[in-house]
Order: sequence, then C-alpha cells, then structure tokens
Amino acid sequence: MLRQNNQLRFSIFGNLYDVVVPKNHILRKIKEEIDFSFVNDKLKSRYCETFGRPAKEPEMMFKILLLKRMYDMSDEKVVEDLGCNMAFKYFVGLEPEDPTIDPSLLTKFRKDRLTEEILEGMLRETMRQAIEKGLVKSQAIIVDSTHTASKGNPETPTQVLRRMTKALRKEIYNKQHELAGCFPEKPSETATIDEEIKYTRELAKALEGRLSHKGTQKLLDNVNRVLEDDKIKGIHSKLDEDATTGHKSVDSNYFGYKSHIAMTDERMISAIEVTTGREGDPNELVKLVEKSKANGVDVAEVLGDKAYSSKDNIDYCNGKGIKLVSRLHRVVSDGEGRDDEFIFNKDADMMQCPEGHLAMRCEILEGKSGSYYYNYFFSIKKCKKCPRCGACYKGGRTKTYNVTVRSGSREKQYEFEQTEYFSSRIKDRYKIEAKNAEMKECYGLRNCKYTGLAGMKIQILVTAIVANVKRTVKLKEMADMAAA
Repeated sequence: MLRQNNQLRFSIFGNLYDVVVPKNHILRKIKEEIDFSFVNDKLKSRYCETFGRPAKEPEMMFKILLLKRMYDMSDEKVVEDLGCNMAFKYFVGLEPEDPTIDPSLLTKFRKDRLTEEILEGMLRETMRQAIEKGLVKSQAIIVDSTHTASKGNPETPTQVLRRMTKALRKEIYNKQHELAGCFPEKPSETATIDEEIKYTRELAKALEGRLSHKGTQKLLDNVNRVLEDDKIKGIHSKLDEDATTGHKSVDSNYFGYKSHIAMTDERMISAIEVTTGREGDPNELVKLVEKSKANGVDVAEVLGDKAYSSKDNIDYCNGKGIKLVSRLHRVVSDGEGRDDEFIFNKDADMMQCPEGHLAMRCEILEGKSGSYYYNYFFSIKKCKKCPRCGACYKGGRTKTYNVTVRSGSREKQYEFEQTEYFSSRIKDRYKIEAKNAEMKECYGLRNCKYTGLAGMKIQILVTAIVANVKRTVKLKEMADMAAA
C-alpha cells in the first residue's frame, strides 16, 4: 500500500550533503536536472491503495535500481553502499541518518512492480524531458543491435529434457522410493529428441496423481509444461529457456539475446526492441521507427548498416518519406528467398537456418535475365540432430537453400548511396557503436543479470534510462557552455 500523505521531515544532518556531495557530482546533477516524479504516477496502479503495510516510495526504489545499473552492482552491494555513501543517499532522497532497505525489497520491486510497458513509459519520459528542454532536435535515428550473453549455458533439447527427468527421478527416490518401480525403461544415450519426449510422457503419465510432496509435484508440473505442444524442442537451456544462439561472425557465436536500439543524433536512446539471439536485424526497423515517433522524435531519416537495406524496409521508408542511409547488400535488398524462417546474418555474411545454424559455404550461379542464384549449403550432421529434422531437412546427401537476386531492382536506393550526402551521413553510424560499448562496459550489458526474455527487457530498459539521464545532463552542460 502506498502512503497517501508523506509528511515533511526535517533532519539536523540535512546540511551535511552540501559539504560531502560536490556540486559537480554526477548524481547531484541528475537529481537537479531530471524530474523523477513520473515514477510514482506510473507505478501507482501496481500497488494496493487500501490494503497492506505502507510500501517504500516507488521513486526511491527506482532510483536505487538506477544506481544498481549505473555502477553495475548486485542488489546486496548497492544496498550496502547506500548505507555509507552520502552521494547515494542524497540521490535517492534519504536523510544521512536514515536506515537503508533490505536487498530482498529491491528484488521484489523489480519482479512485482516493474513491467515492460511501465519501463517503456519511463524511457519515453526521459525523451520528453530532453525534448522539452530543447536538447533533442534531431529528426534522424541511428539503429543497430547489440548482443548480451545469457546466464545459462547452451544445451540441446535432449540434454535439457534428460536433466529435468533425472532431477524428477532423483527426487522420487528420496521422497517416494516405492514409485521407482513404475518408471518406464529409459531410452539409450543415442536416442533422438522424439524418443526422449515419448519416454518423458510415459514417465509423467505413470506418476500422475501419485505424488504426495509439493516439491516433487512442482518438478512434474514443470516437465508437463515443457512437453506442451513439443515446447521442449525450442528450449536450449534449462536455466534460461528463452535464450538462443546467435552469431557475431562466421567463427564466433554467443548464447543469449539481442537488443535492437534506436538513437538520435544527440545520442539519446529513443526506442528499444529485445529478441532472442538468433533473430535478424531487418525485421525490427519498422518497430524502432514507430516507437521513436511515439517517444517524440519526428523521424525523417534512418541510419543503419547493410542489414537494414531489405526490400520491405526500403519500401516502408519510401512510403513514409524517410531517407534510409543504409548500404545495399545484394542478398538483403534484392534477394527473393522462400517465405520461411531462413534469414541472412549480416555479421557472418551468411544464411542462417531457423534453428540458428549458419550455412557452411555459398555458390553464386548466374541465371536468366541478369539474375543470380545464391546457393547456400548447410551441415547434414547438424540437420540430422536438429529438432526440425523431417520437416526442414527431409533426407538426402545435401541440404541447400536458394536465394534469387534480381539485378537492378533497387536502382533508386543505389543512386542515393552514390551521393555525397549519403557518404557523409553514413559516417555518423559510429555514434551508436560507442553507445553500445558504453552500455556494455559501464553498465554491465555484456551479460544478462536475470533469466528469460522478460528479465532481459527489464535490464536493457533500465540501462537505457540510465544512459539517457546521464546524456541529458551532458547535453544541458554543453548547451549552457554554448550560451555563455
């Protein structure tokens, strides 16, 4: 329950902040420049108005969460430092003698109070305040993606399912060993995923209604959950079920998520989309543009790498009167593949299958009427072990995927690419590379702090808010210096 009337408090130590927190301290600048009162309004609906113990003020809790991301700390560490760091206490609104919170409250606040929609609204508020101060005037956005490694390790669906059934059997041996006699025969080590699923279904059926311990029943419920509609075939880690494998290059991959980011010329983050690691970049451009518009940016120009020069993106930008400053790539812009989940991975410069595996090699064949055929070859060994075996790969000595490239179908975009304006503007793409590096190196975005896609969204959105409030302070300083 939120406190209805916050009484004004006076502290005999209040003047201490004027002595120990310098005027040029970044937290003092943020506190003076950014109005965080929007936090209470946006989180009001997440609290009961008439029932329960009075809760800690949402604005204070959110500021603690910002400190956690700004200095890349754990819950325990940020709360510990809050007790003795006067700059931290001043920033969150505590008096010098006030006690701190229990770290578990920060976890509860993050899990129970924050949602993607609420954080999107908070990011929008940081943009609104910067625009109202006249600090953001750009009509251009720069788009790119950055990857974040999952807390879990990649596993095959078979390994995940075996680990889950092993834990279930072990718990039964400890709690209800008499049920061990009803276990079906385990499949061999070389069993396929379908054989493993069949065994697991038989095990679950044999145990249904016979478990007397809550812990064991919870394990069984979890097994039944991943068996629904063969969900297990899309899970690649028991710890982090949403994470997938993506590629940074032909020889380098990662297991985790992608954050697709749009940023203005002033380096304010205007929009974010989060996907699993294997998703391609082109599909996110329209979402980033529309979100940036909703956040107050009048988008007239989009800067991006060659991944964004797809047919759909070029047509969308042309239809909206938006300049797309993105170099053409023949496969991306003019390629006509089949209507399926194969995508072109621009980092590896290779085709990628629905399960995230890259093609081994590519042949370019000349066709009729000036067209070309890009023929991509995939590993048969991987295809035979793939959960989609039988649907995607149906047997044979090779697995290939063809892309037809129509010559000259993007002449207008090609002509724009040859202009001096294009050559000048494309050089500004470095700004978003620097922003991605800042969030990774300074705010801990290199690794996921939580599990699941929802947890990754919370992490990147809070990180973006931190980056925006710090950038707002910097832009205000630059504006004041220019006016002086």
